Amino acid sequence: MTSARLLRAIAENPIVIVLIILFLVFYAVADGFSDPRNISNIFLQTSMLGLVAIGMSFVILTGGIDLSVGSVVALSTILVAGIANSYPPILGINVALLAGVAVGLINGFLVAYIGLQPIIVTISSMAMVRGLGMWLSDSRPIFGTLPDEYFMLVSATVLGVPLPVCIFLFVVLASLWFLHLTRTGRHIYQVGGNEEAALLAGIDVRRTKLLAYTLCGFLSAVAGLLLTARIQSGDAVRTGLGWELDAIAAAAVGGLSLMGGRGHLIGTVCGVLFIGMLSNAFNLLGINPYWQRMVVGAVLALAVVVYGDPVRRRLAAGLRQPVDRRAQPGEPGAISGTEERG
Repeated sequence: MTSARLLRAIAENPIVIVLIILFLVFYAVADGFSDPRNISNIFLQTSMLGLVAIGMSFVILTGGIDLSVGSVVALSTILVAGIANSYPPILGINVALLAGVAVGLINGFLVAYIGLQPIIVTISSMAMVRGLGMWLSDSRPIFGTLPDEYFMLVSATVLGVPLPVCIFLFVVLASLWFLHLTRTGRHIYQVGGNEEAALLAGIDVRRTKLLAYTLCGFLSAVAGLLLTARIQSGDAVRTGLGWELDAIAAAAVGGLSLMGGRGHLIGTVCGVLFIGMLSNAFNLLGINPYWQRMVVGAVLALAVVVYGDPVRRRLAAGLRQPVDRRAQPGEPGAISGTEERG
């Protein structure tokens, strides 16, 4: 890779440099941050948010948004913990996954086929889904219904790697394959980049959007299943609060355009790690969690500015164009005075 390409890659993906700097800063100021057990804990914590962020990335790439993901996570915890009180946990797992898919389908149908605005649709479903979970649980946490085997979802390891992290990595790899090596995956980028052009190219725009929202709902439900095993309960009141902001921030910080059609899932993964490291370091330093929300909001605003089209174009132009130097007389490309005046 030439130096110009390297500089261009860094300019287009500054989150990688930010992650390195952030790690070094927290390594210096937060005791125990670099401890292997703490690093493993960061990956474990971020794997669940990472699943939601990957689902959100599918929707963002189509030019949409899904604010119901945190509520779907909460509903999943309630369904699993509640059903396990009387039936085998596998039934609760299947019901939770189906509920996530159903919410995604409804969101996608209203956006793609009815033509409603994504932010209006998903704000409504955010309230209704969380309300459903609160009704099912009577707004109380559900404890003591899950068998010990269920907790292996977070306690088990594969070659020393926590199972949720393995599931997250599998989803990342499968999503990369889907987006870049399948025709349907490429359609997601095309729909978000230029919906009218996608229609003229014969792409089924409505079905593509429906698929993106459905995948988002499904992955949010999977995150809810893992979170239930981690917190060992179901809770519709506090679980998943703010996850929609974190998921959007992770995607935006990672370079996904909130207008759709541009970005890479690796950037989303880096964005999730950024938020995970920030949260972990704040806890180690004893900083009030409210400051973390403020920092995440500020970083989201900064990411929108940095990755916006005007800034991107200026960076790309600055790295692509050589220094403007008029050729000297006698050099190839020199312009004569007559030609210049004429």
